[in-house]
Amino acid sequence: MADRTDHGIAPQTHPELPAWLTERAQNFEQWAEATGTPGTWDFSPQSLDVLEDLVRSQYDSDAESLAARRDAFLQGACRYIGEVLCRARGAVRKFEPFAVKGAELPSLFGEADPSGLIDGPCVGAPGEDTEEAIHPTGAVHGLFSTEDELGNPIEQHLSDVLGDFDEDDEDEEE
Repeated sequence: MADRTDHGIAPQTHPELPAWLTERAQNFEQWAEATGTPGTWDFSPQSLDVLEDLVRSQYDSDAESLAARRDAFLQGACRYIGEVLCRARGAVRKFEPFAVKGAELPSLFGEADPSGLIDGPCVGAPGEDTEEAIHPTGAVHGLFSTEDELGNPIEQHLSDVLGDFDEDDEDEEE
């Protein structure tokens, strides 16, 4: 089962990405107010813990969060996670749609059944490569995973997307 990826468009300049980012940025204050904790959202790595608690309080499974991937809360959460990564790691936004062989490539958070495709933006190092990119939607859905591929118990957190980033690293870069 080969994959289909749109290699004709550079992931950093995909035409759907700016509109999605602009809409999310314009709705940020409304999203922050709707969370009930508007003063929390300073784009710090620590704020991901609060976001994680909110996600876990609203959904009980990855199936629920996947079904709600187009809702305002999760759209805002995905944009927020990506923005934290951009600020903390110097990452950039990208969108490279993916679909299983024979399926039509999805639009950004399109209406298609999300199983077997990637229809959300990712965040990664500047350039064309999306192999090592982090998918905020995947990080949200991964919060409900209790086992890894080998059946070992795991506990995932949104802050895991930052890797070994800590505040000392940030101070050294300034």
